[in-house]
Amino acid sequence: MLSIKPLSLELAVGEVTITNARLVRLVNTGATQEVTVAGETPSSFTMIANTSIIIEKDYGAAIGASASVKGTVIAFTN
Repeated sequence: MLSIKPLSLELAVGEVTITNARLVRLVNTGATQEVTVAGETPSSFTMIANTSIIIEKDYGAAIGASASVKGTVIAFTN
């Protein structure tokens, strides 16, 4: 079974703590929307309303989304 270990408080996705992380759990408490991830290869995806997702990104890659999307820095554990 895969478990996650939270390493931060839940923060706005624009916070430097989220930008500097490798693994982030995102939760969207608002309407369905596009989430963008900066980096060497910028990307985006649609995040459905009232869902969460775990993403792996480059260190220093900022995440762009509305205020209804929050992030928590995580690690995987066994």
